Amino acid sequence: MSAPAFGPARGSRPTRFPADTLPARHRPDIQGLRALAVGIVVWYHIWPQTLPGGFVGVDVFFVISGYLIVGSLAREAMSTGSLKLAKFYSRRIKRLLPAAATVLLATLAATVLVFPQGRWQSVARDVAASGLNIQNWNQAFSTTSYEGATASVSPLQHFWSLAVEEQFYLVVPLLILICAAASGGRRPRRSLLISALTAVALASFAHSVIFSASNPDLAYFFSTTRIWELALGGMLAVAFPQLRSRPHLSLLLGWLGLAMVLASAVLFSTAMDFPGYAALLPVLGTMALLLAGSTIQEPGFGSAARWQALRPVTYLGDISYSLYLWHWPVIVFSVYVLGPNPGWLHGGAVVVLSVALAALSTRFVEEPFRKLEPKPRRGGRRRAAAPAYRPVFTLGAILTLVPIAAATAPYLVVEQKTRALSQELDLAAYPGAGAVHATAPVPDMPVRPDPAVAGSDQPDGVEACLTAWDPRTMELEDCVAGDTGSSRSIVLVGDSHAAQYMGSVDLLARESGYRLYVLARNGCPFSLEPLHSGTVIHRTCAGINTQTVQEIIDLGPSFVLTASLSPAGYEDALDWGWDSQEQAKLGYANALAPLRDAGLSVAVLSDVPYPPFNVPECVSGSADPADCSFPASGEAPPLTLAAQELDGVTLVDFRGYFCPDGQCQAVLGNVLVYRDNHITDSFAKTLALPLRDSLGI
Repeated sequence: MSAPAFGPARGSRPTRFPADTLPARHRPDIQGLRALAVGIVVWYHIWPQTLPGGFVGVDVFFVISGYLIVGSLAREAMSTGSLKLAKFYSRRIKRLLPAAATVLLATLAATVLVFPQGRWQSVARDVAASGLNIQNWNQAFSTTSYEGATASVSPLQHFWSLAVEEQFYLVVPLLILICAAASGGRRPRRSLLISALTAVALASFAHSVIFSASNPDLAYFFSTTRIWELALGGMLAVAFPQLRSRPHLSLLLGWLGLAMVLASAVLFSTAMDFPGYAALLPVLGTMALLLAGSTIQEPGFGSAARWQALRPVTYLGDISYSLYLWHWPVIVFSVYVLGPNPGWLHGGAVVVLSVALAALSTRFVEEPFRKLEPKPRRGGRRRAAAPAYRPVFTLGAILTLVPIAAATAPYLVVEQKTRALSQELDLAAYPGAGAVHATAPVPDMPVRPDPAVAGSDQPDGVEACLTAWDPRTMELEDCVAGDTGSSRSIVLVGDSHAAQYMGSVDLLARESGYRLYVLARNGCPFSLEPLHSGTVIHRTCAGINTQTVQEIIDLGPSFVLTASLSPAGYEDALDWGWDSQEQAKLGYANALAPLRDAGLSVAVLSDVPYPPFNVPECVSGSADPADCSFPASGEAPPLTLAAQELDGVTLVDFRGYFCPDGQCQAVLGNVLVYRDNHITDSFAKTLALPLRDSLGI
């Protein structure tokens, strides 16, 4: 009978460990594994088409982190029966916060110097979220909103993974202490620690699989879908003494693990439900590499661990934390200045600059702070001196609060301009759409809204009904605007490109004596055919629309108005779509026809042309707003086609106002047209008269 794959190999001298300790030795191969992780992440962020699954480098980091940190905590608990939490968190502060604070401050300074003011507030919020280690939740709930999905990418987006780790390390020491308490205050058994970590890992993995399948955008950033990866790394560290393998099997295990990680980076893509089941491949590959490296004492060149331990590779691992912090802001700012889709020269320069900044940061920021040791606190005659950690925690508070405090300055600069949005438009000075057919010259006035606050120039007044209408949980009476005392009513229904017209419809309703019901839901066009993204079919929207159709019929309004983002817009902004133009048209027609058949007056408002660039940023950086115009598209969207083919449905065509003479304008009548791919509320209000004339009110 051959020796088992895991356990002392026959004929070899087994390495013995005390019953309540775990191995802790210098592991150059782990530095090499860190180099692999940061390398594929950086490559993916610069050239995503060549390594579409490079995002799995973050999963490699999670497993390594769990292996090292949980292993360290377990060694302490199994040796002493307790944990020195002050010592643990002081080490985290010294290890992580100095470099993180440096990058946050540098990114904030670059934002003020390079980015237009329209992006200052979002970066300031990201500085605060990153400093407080909640950036993963900030990213989750901003990117899944339609507004967030269309916003420019944050130079601090990558701090989400650091937030996941730190949230885990707020919990896992408590878990280990509970295990110690369950052992009667004695040193916890290894089997108990493994059982506790297994329970955490299984619960998190099950949640990850289910949630990734139903909502992959949220699941990607949630801590609860990731902690199983850290827990598995910890389980490996705790179980290590029982997992000794034969040398030749360790060699095979190392190369197999490396192949699994690289295969994930090459074969995976953002179209997958991730993390979920898919994350098992890079996670198990990383565990195999960690186990293989731990069982080979003197690896030869035939082992993956030997190549991981080469000095150039381990040096990259030594600076991997700083490299991870610096590379993403460098990419974002370089792309803003030099243009998207970096080539080999542009991308190579990004790599060189990122590595240089990481090397400097490691040498002059990380290492000096890491070597700081708290001075011993003098004990009594019978007490040994204990380290005083208060200075370290004070340092941590300073490093957390200084970037946040610094971020308030640019935030308030833009906030001051935002307050001007509350002032009423003077239509003589700011005719907006009215300038298209005006005979009098338009006066020379500053653009309104200021491009810096265009993103804040949105309709308001009916709260969730503007963004998250759901007839299953909300009442129509919660969504009333316009002349609320009138018996006549108008319904505005659809996605955010319908909601963008609320300013004009609300003005029309108030002046003409109509109640206005706003039934809008971001990313949910008024269609009975569901959109899909990859393998995920968004059926909720179609179900909501089916119920909404019946509620509108029961309400019996005088007019039903709708509009929608084009399929090309959905594809670009959210990577969602229908299988064909015909399917999209059919979905709209099936929603509109029952309303028409019920005798209601139905009107489709033409969508605003989708801009190929960020219009407010263009206007902010251009001497002449005309430089920011773009040609109109000649293709009719499916909602327009459905309206044209359905007898009794009115098409309100605003294209002549958006794109006079076939050229879509960034500024009309001194009013900024776009806030992103939506129109500003200021411009929407100037469409009230054309809308009234089109509806014959």
